[in-house]
Amino acid sequence: MTKKQHHSFYYGKIAKGLHWGMALVLLVLILVGSYMTGLETSNPTRFQLVMLHKSFGVIFMQLAVFRVIWRHVSSYPKLPNVLANWERRLSKGVTLVLYALMLMIPLSGIAMTNFSGFSISLFGVVEIPPLFDKDLPLAGVAKQVHVILVYGLLVALFLHVSGALKHRFLDSPEADLLPRMLPIKPRS
Repeated sequence: MTKKQHHSFYYGKIAKGLHWGMALVLLVLILVGSYMTGLETSNPTRFQLVMLHKSFGVIFMQLAVFRVIWRHVSSYPKLPNVLANWERRLSKGVTLVLYALMLMIPLSGIAMTNFSGFSISLFGVVEIPPLFDKDLPLAGVAKQVHVILVYGLLVALFLHVSGALKHRFLDSPEADLLPRMLPIKPRS
C-alpha cells in the first residue's frame, strides 16, 4: 500500500482520537445517566452524579462541535466501492444521525437544566451562562426529548457497530472497515 493509498484508507490520528475519546465519554455519560436516574432525588450521591453528568455532557458537546469542524476541514476515507448502494446510503445516513445526535443530546440536556431554572457548572469551577430562561413546562418537554434522543443514539450506535462487524466478518475483505479505526490488519 503506497503512502497515498494508506492516507485514503485510514482515518488520521485526530479523527481516531476524537472517535475513541468520545466513545469513552459517551459510555460514561450513559452509565452515569442511567444509574443516577434510578436514585432518589434526596440522595446526595444523585446530586453529585448529576453535576458530573452535566460537566461531561458539556465536554462531549464541545468535542462534538470540534469533530464536526474537523470532519469538514480534513480528508477522510471514502467507503469501499464494493459496498452495495443501500449499504453506502445507510452508512452515510447513520453517520449523519450520529453527528446530529452528538449535538442535540447535550443541547437538550442544557435546555432541560436551564428551563428548570439552573445553570451548568463545569466541575464546580466554571459557571456556564444559561442559554434559556426558566420555563418549567418546557423543562419537562426537554427532559422527554433528551431521553428519546438517547434511545435514538443507542439504535444508531447499534447500527454503526453492527455494520462495521458485518463488513469485517461477513463481507469480502475489501469491505472490511475496522482497520480504519482500530490497530488491526485488514483481512486478506
